[in-house]
Amino acid sequence: MAEKVFLNDKLVAAAKARVSVADSGFLYGAGLFETMRAHNGVVFALKDHLDRLLFSAETLSIHVGYDRQYITDAIYTVLRANDLSDARMRLTVTGGPMSERDDQRKSTLLIAATRLIPYPDEYYRKGVLVVLCPYRQNPNDPTCGHKVTSYLSRMTGLSFAHGKRAAEALWFTTDNCLAEGCISNVFLVKDSLLYTPPISTPVLAGVARKTVCRIAVDNSIELIEKDLYIDDVLSADEIFLTNVIMQVMPVNSVEKHTVGDGEVGPMAKKLQEAFEQYVINECRTRNNEY
Repeated sequence: MAEKVFLNDKLVAAAKARVSVADSGFLYGAGLFETMRAHNGVVFALKDHLDRLLFSAETLSIHVGYDRQYITDAIYTVLRANDLSDARMRLTVTGGPMSERDDQRKSTLLIAATRLIPYPDEYYRKGVLVVLCPYRQNPNDPTCGHKVTSYLSRMTGLSFAHGKRAAEALWFTTDNCLAEGCISNVFLVKDSLLYTPPISTPVLAGVARKTVCRIAVDNSIELIEKDLYIDDVLSADEIFLTNVIMQVMPVNSVEKHTVGDGEVGPMAKKLQEAFEQYVINECRTRNNEY
């Protein structure tokens, strides 16, 4: 069956989907996107994704000409059209064609879904290698902390990591604070305490990050959001990464430095299992989507 996507106001074959050459997202990266996962035919934490999207749109003055219910219905239309139960989904919104007057411009909405292909089991059993990103995150960049479609710097950082045979690269800010991965948030464990950089670093308000924070509170795990530095990374007992596709990904090495004893630690294991169960529970039925 040919893949179908939702573009603006209808389903179309992916091969026939067309976006205007004057689209502001295409020309200037003036857009936002959300990477989501569906389980059991239900999109995990959809409300959180839409909250983040609409907050970023308002903050960055990117017009989204569709309401929550319209976007939600379109997402499930795509799932059904592609006969998918477990899926990786991408929601993209741009400011629309630049050739139109601002008061007449219509935003571009694109929703796509493909079969969910999980990361290799070995990554979760043994942990992954990460490297230090050679680039820096500027807290004064107005797009920092938002999931904008101008993502080249992140892809360049990830390509650098893959060139080193690493799964991810850790970004630091221009004032040397630990920030996040190219496509993930980062957590450290030290003396059974859980640490992560605060949103104000700034870092992306990750949906998986938020889920891990909820799980930590529910399980009486002490969570501390504070500025972290390279010394904190190198002295951590455990490190793990999060996004909604990888969920909780343990790290066994940072460059040539071995994290802890080089094995997947008890906190990462506990949170891995809890996250998987959280997704199952949340995706039993559709609720809290608006």
